[in-house]
Amino acid sequence: MVLSIIAVIGSVFTYLNHDRRIKKQELIINDYELKKRRSEETELRKAKIKGNIVPFPKGLRKLITFNAGKSIAYNIRIEILNEQEGIIHQDFSPYEMLNPQESFENNIHLAYGHTPTLKIKYIWDDEYGKNNEFVQLLDLK
Repeated sequence: MVLSIIAVIGSVFTYLNHDRRIKKQELIINDYELKKRRSEETELRKAKIKGNIVPFPKGLRKLITFNAGKSIAYNIRIEILNEQEGIIHQDFSPYEMLNPQESFENNIHLAYGHTPTLKIKYIWDDEYGKNNEFVQLLDLK
């Protein structure tokens, strides 16, 4: 009889200990899932503006600016941060709106002795916030 009471007490203790560990793991998993969903919701509200340089003959380059994010970008501004020696371009006027996966282009003409790279800062507004920035270094070869 004593052995059966000890066995029952041991079983209850084991059950409670196991139950406590499982609940602790569930809390950790739930916290992870919540953080993941919040992160995904945030990403859906963000635009991501980037660019590429496409070479053409006779010193012409096209700066292709595109939205790699999942939200619409508004009021896109482009600033060249490095020396513009040997680089001729039109003024980059603000672009009003750019949907996800869409792009626009600007012409850049290169003169002899131009700088080998172009450091560009993109500034835009989206659902996530205003004046988001991304700096990119592009090769002019």
